[in-house]
Amino acid sequence: MRTQFPCARLTSAAAVAAVAVAMLVAPVLGLDPPSSVAAPNESFSEDLFLRPLADGKVLLHFEFEFQRRHDEANSTQHHYHLFPRQIGEIALRYDVDELHLSFTQGNWRERQWGYPPVNSQGVGAEARARIRGSDDHIAAQWTGLTNALSGVFCASLNFIDDTNTVVPQMVFAESQKSGRAGVLRQGYLPRESVCTENLTPWIKQLPCQSRSGIGALLNPHRLYNMHFHSMSMSLESVDLSDSGKPGASALRYTQQLSVVLDPRAFGLDDNWSLSELMDTHVPHACPVADRSTVRVLASPGSGLDVKPKASSKTSLAGLDMHVFDMLKQKGKAPADIELRFNTPKLSAGSSVDPIQPAVAVHRFVTGHGGSSGGVETTLTNRGDKPVDILYLDSLPWYLRLYSHTLEITAQKTDDGLEPASAELGMPVKLTPSASLFTPAIDRGRPATMELALTLPAHSRTTLRYSFDKGFLKYTEHPPDANRGFNVGPAIVSYASTAASDQTSGKDHGYQPRPLACAIKETLHGESSSSAQCTVRVYSELFLANMPTPDFSMPYNVITFTCTILALFFGRIFNLLTRDFAVLDPVKKTSEKNEVSVD
Repeated sequence: MRTQFPCARLTSAAAVAAVAVAMLVAPVLGLDPPSSVAAPNESFSEDLFLRPLADGKVLLHFEFEFQRRHDEANSTQHHYHLFPRQIGEIALRYDVDELHLSFTQGNWRERQWGYPPVNSQGVGAEARARIRGSDDHIAAQWTGLTNALSGVFCASLNFIDDTNTVVPQMVFAESQKSGRAGVLRQGYLPRESVCTENLTPWIKQLPCQSRSGIGALLNPHRLYNMHFHSMSMSLESVDLSDSGKPGASALRYTQQLSVVLDPRAFGLDDNWSLSELMDTHVPHACPVADRSTVRVLASPGSGLDVKPKASSKTSLAGLDMHVFDMLKQKGKAPADIELRFNTPKLSAGSSVDPIQPAVAVHRFVTGHGGSSGGVETTLTNRGDKPVDILYLDSLPWYLRLYSHTLEITAQKTDDGLEPASAELGMPVKLTPSASLFTPAIDRGRPATMELALTLPAHSRTTLRYSFDKGFLKYTEHPPDANRGFNVGPAIVSYASTAASDQTSGKDHGYQPRPLACAIKETLHGESSSSAQCTVRVYSELFLANMPTPDFSMPYNVITFTCTILALFFGRIFNLLTRDFAVLDPVKKTSEKNEVSVD
């Protein structure tokens, strides 16, 4: 029998105090001590993945997961214990079936670091939601949703409007196939920065916040002295039929934080501990967590020595994984995790990591001048099998995209990294199996292009298209107009099947299983032999130089006009305020004579 607590979300201090009181009072009352203060329909878990990279840097991936069953009676739907109440109320208020939000700073260097631990890594802020209702209702709900999230996470998401919102039909179709209703909308802010004012509300959603548990390692002074930073949250419905409860479902809310740190920037050598890296002590597990682990990933044969001895050791995506169960350390001081390298690592100047993703995408702008330009995207398939991909590209309305200029060519490569030699053949034109083009509306919506392509094995595919540059009002330019306009990334999506990935790629220089898919399968207990995971790869941003007016002319006009007005106003003011009177000359002469006689 579990003790029942009031229907309100507990703060971290209250949660810890409630657990202590319940543990003392339960034996007196003849009750079983509770393992957590959560209601039976809620759960919370926390995990940290730590991976030394080949160039001497370190990847830390924090993942916190809430799960709340929503097949209970309607009277309990608004009672929150561990699940963040503000997120639950926002999803209910705006008819949200699926929600994703990410803040990213820095580019993921896939040639040095391999697969990223998460799919969302485009620079800036990305919001994506699937909303139920009619078109007009969805438009109003989308505006309200972005404004609500802007207030929760202290971000500029309220600047997402119709001019930077797209409605993808193909790239994110896997969520629609899973049975989720509604229309998907995506908004992107490429200029959005990430700082501690976004991290603070993100941490406050954790039951133990930064006082205990894995969240206590979130030291902002270290997290923002980094080479890559990605903070995200996702909300989705999951099916619990496999758990022995047919028809049961739950609401899963996941918070993820991925950072790449350089220990040398903190004065650390090749041997360091987790507490030294984060400049804080290793905490106890969060008292309300059902799972609390620290997992150290290492490449086989890297010479990495991990101390103390892990609770268990297994493999993940071709990497050795040392698992430290923090829940087993209750009642004793948590042990600090030390990493020692017995073999020299690759130097910081190394440009190629032997473990690389099978598919890579890079995009850049072409052309010069203020009237027209173009975009060129390269898609590289390093695998020995063709890959079916979905490509999404969106340009703002002031870059007028011409779909008839689209040209797609593919060329074989020697190793998937450098252009192939001449004897391997000339570039071959490719035709997409499906395409969807949505033209832009001036100051109304961006232009969107979605393509379904098959990338040949060991090939480099190039997409080229042209656009014209429109004229903007001088009030529509940013303060640093001559720097250019940031244009959001292109997105490539493809399915990664565990069986095919494990049989190909081990001897071809790329990672056999995407790290994001492997982490998801490990934490959610899915079968890796048949699981299919969708991988999304983001390209870089690019700057579009637009025709800019002479911003000094308004200043010149204002100063000239103000000068004329000041002179004119001064004369008119004198004429209106002075009192003019006509003096009698005879009277004036007599007054002068009287004065002289005196």
